[in-house]
Amino acid sequence: MKELVVVSGKGGVGKSTITASLSVLLSKTGIGITAIDSDVDAPNLSIILGVDIVDYIDIQASEKASIDPAKCVKCGKCLSVCKTGALINIEGEVPAVISFLCEGCGSCALICPTEAISIRRVTNGRIGIAKTYYGFPIVTGQLNIGESNSGYIVTAVKAKGRAVAEDSGSDLILVDGPPGIGCPVIASIAGADYALVVTEPTPAARNSLNRILSVLAHFKIPAIAVINKFDLNPNYADEMENWLQAKWAIPIAGKIPSDENVPISLSNRIPVVEYNPNCETSKALLILSNRILREVQ
Repeated sequence: MKELVVVSGKGGVGKSTITASLSVLLSKTGIGITAIDSDVDAPNLSIILGVDIVDYIDIQASEKASIDPAKCVKCGKCLSVCKTGALINIEGEVPAVISFLCEGCGSCALICPTEAISIRRVTNGRIGIAKTYYGFPIVTGQLNIGESNSGYIVTAVKAKGRAVAEDSGSDLILVDGPPGIGCPVIASIAGADYALVVTEPTPAARNSLNRILSVLAHFKIPAIAVINKFDLNPNYADEMENWLQAKWAIPIAGKIPSDENVPISLSNRIPVVEYNPNCETSKALLILSNRILREVQ
């Protein structure tokens, strides 16, 4: 079983849109597919695929301070050591814990003279599992609002996705990674066999592309690239292709044109390759899927 992660270095370049269509196209070739949405801060792969996930599993990936009012003597010592401002003094009352500011460092529990404070694991995310209308399963993660430790949740989502892939006999896991180059991205690419890097012909996208390729090179994950909406700036797209070859020796696996069918298909929650298989974007995605199929087999 192979694992391909789709990353971008920045948001808004069409990574999830491309992942959704590739999942559908690759599943039609007869190989078993499992899709994973590891963008736990803003998961939308299931939305694009038209799936409403209702089965969720809670994840406890964070620790927070909890104060026992019966033991608290309101001395205020805990307030003096809290570096994140998660404890608020209320005159005559037990200090209040602001959950989304607490990092569970435990300094308040250590200094408390009456052991009124304990550090407890809390639920800060969830994993959803569903079967798409196209026959393959999807596993997605969601970070609760205001919570941290998204890298841990991504790791948990991928572990669940791999288990689902094993159970379903999948040949390929297709991971829709989060944007950026931080902890969630590193967690999403961990253990991947290949990476597909999505970019667009803009200076901002090129800068982000350079950063994510540095991360992939560090972890020795082979990559191919695709330039989305290349016809918005064809000359710059050609320049980016030459730069990729010269600096990174990364091949361009495809160039996808801008297409009004894409936003329309998104509004209908149908991957563009299903909404209009004959449009230019769908044709380009089919070529890309065939290239990926050769890479992973």
